[in-house]
Amino acid sequence: MAQGEKGSRPGDGSSAPSKLAEALKDVVRELSPEDREDILDPDFQFALRELLQAYKPLLEADLARVDTPDELTKEVLEAGPSCEDEFTAADQLLGRFLTEEVAVRLLPANARELLGPVERWRWCLLHIRCCIIFGWLLCRRPHTFRTSNYYLYRFWRCVRQAIGTPVGDALTAAERADFARLVQAMASAYKPYLSDQLASAEFPSGIPDEIITGKLDCLEDDDTAGSIFERLLAPDVAPALLGEEMFAKHQQEPWFWFCRCWCLCAIRFGCCLARIRNLRDFVRCLLFYRRCLRQCFRPLSCELTEPTGCVPEEVNVELKALVVAVRGTAAGGMFHHYVLEWSQDGISWHASDFHYPPIPPGGGVQGTLAVNNGLLAFFDTSARDPGFYFIRMTVVSVEGATQVCTTQFSLFKQEVRIISVDGAALDTVWADPNARFIESVPGICEDPPGTWRRFPSTDEMSFGECLHIYGGAFVGGCDGKRIKRYMIDYKPGFELDCFTAGWNNIWKVEFNTVWQYRDSNMRKDTSNLTAVWNTDCIVPVFFPPYCLHSEPQARLDPSCWASHTGLCELSGLVTLRLMVEDTDGNLYCDTQRLWIDNKPICAELRIDAVPKCQDLFVSQFANPPECSSAWNLPLSGIAYDAYINDALPLTRPNDNFDYYQIHVTKQGRPTITIPISMGPTSPCFKGTKRIGKCDPCNALDPHAGDVYGTLAQFDLRAVDLFCKGSLPYAVPDAFTIPRKECCVYTFDLWVYDRTVRSSGVNWAHASWPVKICNDLKPT
Repeated sequence: MAQGEKGSRPGDGSSAPSKLAEALKDVVRELSPEDREDILDPDFQFALRELLQAYKPLLEADLARVDTPDELTKEVLEAGPSCEDEFTAADQLLGRFLTEEVAVRLLPANARELLGPVERWRWCLLHIRCCIIFGWLLCRRPHTFRTSNYYLYRFWRCVRQAIGTPVGDALTAAERADFARLVQAMASAYKPYLSDQLASAEFPSGIPDEIITGKLDCLEDDDTAGSIFERLLAPDVAPALLGEEMFAKHQQEPWFWFCRCWCLCAIRFGCCLARIRNLRDFVRCLLFYRRCLRQCFRPLSCELTEPTGCVPEEVNVELKALVVAVRGTAAGGMFHHYVLEWSQDGISWHASDFHYPPIPPGGGVQGTLAVNNGLLAFFDTSARDPGFYFIRMTVVSVEGATQVCTTQFSLFKQEVRIISVDGAALDTVWADPNARFIESVPGICEDPPGTWRRFPSTDEMSFGECLHIYGGAFVGGCDGKRIKRYMIDYKPGFELDCFTAGWNNIWKVEFNTVWQYRDSNMRKDTSNLTAVWNTDCIVPVFFPPYCLHSEPQARLDPSCWASHTGLCELSGLVTLRLMVEDTDGNLYCDTQRLWIDNKPICAELRIDAVPKCQDLFVSQFANPPECSSAWNLPLSGIAYDAYINDALPLTRPNDNFDYYQIHVTKQGRPTITIPISMGPTSPCFKGTKRIGKCDPCNALDPHAGDVYGTLAQFDLRAVDLFCKGSLPYAVPDAFTIPRKECCVYTFDLWVYDRTVRSSGVNWAHASWPVKICNDLKPT
């Protein structure tokens, strides 16, 4: 049959009024004028008859089983589900329908004109069957991402078989790489769908109203699969699907772009067929397929619908950025890609700062997927100033033709965020409600390799005393809005809602005068939020009095919040709230969890064998006085850091004890650090466990509950020049004392926790001086 010829066959009803058309009157009533014209077209009716005839054996076989449930049960028991049976059934079912004649008669006239004789594009026609089967299999029932890739694998093999480059049982390195590229493309195509579903599951509060008002119904996700398919078969994926050689062979053909569009329509058609519930759905699927093919030849369309007017930037957690959504249409029959640019003057344009779908990961230099009245990209405004912006989009066809459109808007900045306390960094984007201030905790005493007294870790931090809070407290950019005041509050526990009761104000900064509204006082980026108003010199000069005009309350200077309000207060897990109010009374807020530790560390040291400042004789401990035996002097004391909150899990940062050390200093001479414990091959000079106990928050008697324990053993061989070499650590000669001589030594205990304070490392100290007499006999 010649291309484009509308043939007939005995019994197809072409020569008489179509009985099929009569039967479709009910369907016609609910269709658009274009679909009504389609449904009465002889080519459409021919294809519909072929489709129904292809399904007829399947429908009849299922209908026959209705009266023979025993046979149906037997079939199920004898034959379990089989992937091969599923593919065979799909190939037989859809293979019967998609003949060359059906395929050609369903093509719009401009497609037939573009393609020309079928002999030159037969490979494209043959792979369309694979596209329909892929869509049918993927949409027959819900699939995980993993099983979707199995069907992708069969689709890939089907396409390679259809175009004459079949894949063998043992894949070559190039074939493995191609399939891996397809799986990566499937992952990128799936991520936006999964992210959207996860967001709906995490924040379902709006769903009830959407259902009740009728905004959300059973048709909500009708084209979800289609969007995934379009992202999957992006133009840059074609070499992996077809193979480099076939791609290079066909990509220059003028109709090559149409094969991709045709395949996408075929996949969606197969997906539609997989979901049919009645015979009317056959008609709807076929109408959709033909409509889709016509849309392949739409002219390039370029339209920017958002942003316009005054647009506030929003937080995008996935991109870890402040963004403005750019929406509109970039599509058309020969669509290839689109590029977005921004400008503040309409003259100098910049193509940077756009995140193209899929989101995540975003980024990219252009959009490669057609978009119809949807998200084109996110404009990253994190580093952009408030004010007026132009956005320009250029849509490019496969032939290089372009369409350009523009929009303009005013950027309303909302830098309301807590991003740091005393220089500490968050483990994720500040907008994440579960963000934590974290630190890297080093390991202590690795002996043997891979075994630690305390393993290295990354943990949440705690803070104490006077806290410097950093971030942004700024609003402005359009509609005359600007900041009126900002406040910092705290609330015990972990709180996500800014507007619950129970907040305690700790800081307030008001903006009233023209001097206060100067840009230097605006709290942006990483500004110190714990700032106070001070006098500022407005007109400085280089001669006395060095300032000709000063204004009170005109300059914000850094300060800090004194969190230590009592003996052990404030301590615990709290939530900080930053609240900004603009001149119209609108409120903007951010919250951040924070551990505060203002409980003092306990450090107590004593030598039970001798009181402070008394004589200690080496001979009492050198028993026997041989260098091969340890001459241990027990050191007692307390090295204790109270848990921040005993009612919460005793893990970091609630348990933020770090370590303790003991130093021994000879009067006027060197200091050595003594071992706390011995490892298999070397000593450990840090104690990683609490020793003893105390109650530092007991206002009546902080020492009432003191419990002492053994901190370490000091080997007195360290003070003897002849025996110090037997120790497992180095001791300088100057630390020793000659036999029959005495010297004063001071024992110092230092206990540390990991609480961050603006004054530096948090520690406690105790000492015990004694006079050591080396009364051993000279050698």
